[in-house]
Amino acid sequence: MSDLHTFGESLALFMTVDTDSVLTADTYAFSAAGTEANVAVAAHQLGLDVYFQTKLGPDELGDAVKKKFAEVGLKTDHFLRCDNYTGALVRNHGGTQPFVNTYLRRSSAGSTFSPSDLDEEVLAKSKWLHVTGISVAISQTSKAAVIRALEVARKNKVGISFDLNFRKKLWSEEEASAALKSIIKDVDVVSGGVDEYEVIFGSKDPEVNLATVAALGVKTVIMTAGPEEMRILHEGKRFNYTPVK
Repeated sequence: MSDLHTFGESLALFMTVDTDSVLTADTYAFSAAGTEANVAVAAHQLGLDVYFQTKLGPDELGDAVKKKFAEVGLKTDHFLRCDNYTGALVRNHGGTQPFVNTYLRRSSAGSTFSPSDLDEEVLAKSKWLHVTGISVAISQTSKAAVIRALEVARKNKVGISFDLNFRKKLWSEEEASAALKSIIKDVDVVSGGVDEYEVIFGSKDPEVNLATVAALGVKTVIMTAGPEEMRILHEGKRFNYTPVK
């Protein structure tokens, strides 16, 4: 039985080293990344048993990404491969400048993830499922996989967390709002930034958005604001929490 089951697109990450701009950098560090992948790695480092599903291309970049995840201790023998290429992300390191991300991901291997790729047997026996809005955004098949995973988790009483993760480069505010409002219901935890809640649920008042999400059958609604206080609504109890800096 896994403590955490999650799935999503994995990207080869190339980050500048010698300067804080892709325009001037000559040296890059290579690693593997992805929203769900980052959660999987963090959970594993905390000592949890993690089952992370992803889909890579038949290329050497896919081999390198798989190797990076194996190096940090994730199980990788069940990773899927397909004919599409492995996606990539190129960005500055962000030490002195805001992050500027360049994605090479359209029709990537990760975007072809579909309901048939889900390991439903493993998911049904897991303690927790974590999914995000990015997997809903990258393709229709990936969106369908998220919907199916939620169905399997609910049926088998697996805990569910949903991170909004709205990205303007992936879809419009209108598309994101329509899709996520139709999917998010009857889950244990929803999390996201105050601006993301406004985009998806429509109100400029954070308190209204908290109540709106809770009314969808969400036990715990978490609203972040960078390093500032988080707003939390847990089973009707409203309180704030200041992250440890």
